[in-house]
Amino acid sequence: MEKSLNKNMLMALGTGTSVGIPQIGCSCLVCTSLDHRDQRMRTSVFIQTKNGQRILIDTTPDLRTQILNNKISAVDFAIITHEHADHLHGIDDLRPFCFGPPPREIPVFANASTKASIEARFPYIFHHKGPVLGGGIPRLQLQSVELEKPTILFGEEFFFFNYPHGHAETMGFILGDLAYIVDCHSLPDHIVKILKERKLKILVIDCLKKGSHTTHLTVEKCFEYVREIKAEKTGLIHISHDLSHSVLKDLAMREFGESVFPLYDSQKIFY
Repeated sequence: MEKSLNKNMLMALGTGTSVGIPQIGCSCLVCTSLDHRDQRMRTSVFIQTKNGQRILIDTTPDLRTQILNNKISAVDFAIITHEHADHLHGIDDLRPFCFGPPPREIPVFANASTKASIEARFPYIFHHKGPVLGGGIPRLQLQSVELEKPTILFGEEFFFFNYPHGHAETMGFILGDLAYIVDCHSLPDHIVKILKERKLKILVIDCLKKGSHTTHLTVEKCFEYVREIKAEKTGLIHISHDLSHSVLKDLAMREFGESVFPLYDSQKIFY
């Protein structure tokens, strides 16, 4: 990939749920679909800013395949939104990016609770003592970020915030004209107000299925937030096998026209 661009670019590496699409052992219409947009790996995105920063959002268990499929040759830093396995457990696959030349450490940012969970879950990376044998371990600098205040990371200004997701919280962020909200059950009112005031060019937001769900936004609630936030364009992500790409695209088109659409794996958006 190019080191510099005239615009910012977001690439959807994966747009599916924790079990992936197709799901193992499932023969539903979506899991057996021949539409490539229904073939969804676990949710992750890659951002390349016009300033040259290459940012990975979440390290899914599909990370190695996602990186190879999309010919990503470097990551400047990573952000982990929360501790769930489908967003974290590919973290070891950051290791090749540390090789160099020269060898380097990759910064990884998370909120405080997710940082503590990552350290406990991967002690061989973050609590290693003694010489490194064999193929080595990822050279990662794990750091927590402050919430709800402007934060500069390598020349890029972020605004990080938490929101409910099941028994824990996920961390979303605003980066310039982009907001990223995944694995979300609801948004605090003051965060919705901030998102609306930003007049975003791109909103990427959780949209699991129709009906109700105890930990995720469904189509109905997601669309309520889309109406309120009023971004220029909105990409729907973390889609389950309850919704084919074409069905969700039609639902969004009827409500919003072409400004709201489901994302698919390897899709690029320039803004």
